[in-house]
Amino acid sequence: MIKTTHVLLLISILGIIFFNYEIKNNYHNNEKEILNLKNLISEKKQDIKLVKAELAYLSRPERIQSIAKQQLNMKEILPTDVWNINDISKLYFEKN
Repeated sequence: MIKTTHVLLLISILGIIFFNYEIKNNYHNNEKEILNLKNLISEKKQDIKLVKAELAYLSRPERIQSIAKQQLNMKEILPTDVWNINDISKLYFEKN
């Protein structure tokens, strides 16, 4: 005849085995998820580097200057186009 202590001991051992299996399974699932997230972070870092390189290429002064000339009909600023602040103030005070 099986005693109640043996039945309780058997149930508790089975419970511990099941609990241990669940912890191990959760650990492996979390480990896989961490690895996937690390890979995703690495891909995003590469994407950021690529976008920074493209931005550096697209914002070159020579390129922007040629686009401004073609699209906006702008011209280069010549030294004669730069005014001194004293000249501007003289014009303002001469009018008033």
